[in-house]
Amino acid sequence: MRYTFCVIHFVYLRMPVINPFPVTGYHGPAYFCNRQTETKRLHDNARNGVHSTLLSIRRMGKTGLLNHLFHKLNARRDMYCIYVDIYATLNQTDLLGQLSTAILQTFPPRKGIGKQVMEFITALRPVISYDNLTGKPEVSFHFAQTRQQEQSLGSLLRFLDGLDRPVLLAIDEFQQIATYPEKNTEALLRTLIQPLRNTRFVFSGSSKHVLMEMFSSNKRPFFGSAQLVELKQIPQADYAIFIRQHFASSRRKIDDPSLQFICEWTKLHTYYTQVLCNRLFADGHTKIDLGITQATCSQLLKEQEAHFFQYRNLLTAIQWQTLLAIAKEDKLYQPHARNFITKYRLGTPSNVKRSLEALLSKEMIYQDQDASGNYYRVYDCFLARWLERQ
Repeated sequence: MRYTFCVIHFVYLRMPVINPFPVTGYHGPAYFCNRQTETKRLHDNARNGVHSTLLSIRRMGKTGLLNHLFHKLNARRDMYCIYVDIYATLNQTDLLGQLSTAILQTFPPRKGIGKQVMEFITALRPVISYDNLTGKPEVSFHFAQTRQQEQSLGSLLRFLDGLDRPVLLAIDEFQQIATYPEKNTEALLRTLIQPLRNTRFVFSGSSKHVLMEMFSSNKRPFFGSAQLVELKQIPQADYAIFIRQHFASSRRKIDDPSLQFICEWTKLHTYYTQVLCNRLFADGHTKIDLGITQATCSQLLKEQEAHFFQYRNLLTAIQWQTLLAIAKEDKLYQPHARNFITKYRLGTPSNVKRSLEALLSKEMIYQDQDASGNYYRVYDCFLARWLERQ
């Protein structure tokens, strides 16, 4: 009898290390830093039938927070969570289309509740197409009369309210409705939302002054209808611990001067902090010191110079000079003060006023406030750091 021996060689493939500092999307609680207070507040509001207004400047982590909230709520499986971004909408018809699209994508049409959702939306006679890459449905409507879109929007919200579980509907960039040609949009939505008993809302947005006026003025329909939750910077100590731990989990070390520099250089603006840490991790350094960190910052700015020069081409000379001045001041509290205007050769207070209005409208700068008062700041943290060097 002959025996054949076969030697089997096991090949161990080294799996790529996941970068723990994602800059897009939500990748689970392990890669989500802090926000415990804001998450609990939104969670408690949703569980107790209270609407919320979530405010922050762009790229501070609103969408990530909402996804984190959804993750927690979905784990209980007793509430439906729907997210819709209406930034690109121009009117009520677009709003209805975006909302219908978000609902269809939340409930797969071949499953029980999804089939019911599809049948209802189809009854509204939309145009349903499918994305070539993702295969996800996209909904649009065409109405001959304004009354039709109002009725359809009301029917859709009442349908959601009648589902077998409570619904949390997060509407991002909610301030966009203030730009619609239909001037009754705020009053219409308030009228449609008020009688709902099973649906909670998060009205999220990045135009603080618009949303504050919308929900805080007793002359506006949404006055007093939601609790305010404002998203600020993550505390430096918490972010530093988060960063250190994720480098350590991959057997890498980052020193304290680097952590302090990262937090200060990015101004604890979530997106820019993530981008910098993502690059430091991607470069593969096992020991990161201040020199490496600063060199990486310079490289990031160098790579974006073409975009920064393009910004300059889109602005007038005085607008660019005003933007440069704001960047060098970091926080500008008194834009019309004589010493500020003289220091940066900005001409007259009226020049500065017009420039500020233009820069705000182009979202090159934003307004906020702290204990020292109201201030202006450059929106793009990397642009601000680049301008400081000019």
